[in-house]
Amino acid sequence: MIIPPAFKRANNLIVFLPSDKKVLLPQYRIVFKKWTGKLPGFDFGNKPFVNYENQAMFAELAVLKIFILSGWDGAWVETYGGKNFLQNMPSSWKLSQYNIPIPKDRKALLEKIWKTGKTTACFDVFVWKDDNILFCEAKHKNKDKLTNAQLKFIEGALACGIERESLSIIEWEYE
Repeated sequence: MIIPPAFKRANNLIVFLPSDKKVLLPQYRIVFKKWTGKLPGFDFGNKPFVNYENQAMFAELAVLKIFILSGWDGAWVETYGGKNFLQNMPSSWKLSQYNIPIPKDRKALLEKIWKTGKTTACFDVFVWKDDNILFCEAKHKNKDKLTNAQLKFIEGALACGIERESLSIIEWEYE
């Protein structure tokens, strides 16, 4: 699987799952400029902004945009208050108005993972290209960690036949 070169490979991350199993997930790093311009009116509960292509953006969307520019398709999967698939910055809590359709087979895969993992959580970015799929969780370096719901998502994905190489952690930081 070809990951865009903007993401630099790091050591695998050891993840301990609720089932007491451990899994090594691929980890990548990326550095973003901090947004220093006027802040958008909606910050999704105080999420930090990065400067991507001279636009204020959440890191998850910047990661998605990098994949899209590299020929992948996909969405930021936001499950807070419902299941939403986004490709652009929202400007309010009504995320459903920003929803994009995703292919039925991709949505069915997510539903299967959610049911198997007994969670509605998902890694932030779900991308696909040809037969390749990838789930990426964007984590702000030294500020974020995987939640229990995300650990259940990992277990559900693995139980549904998703390879561990398709579950990536993208650790981001500011320049």
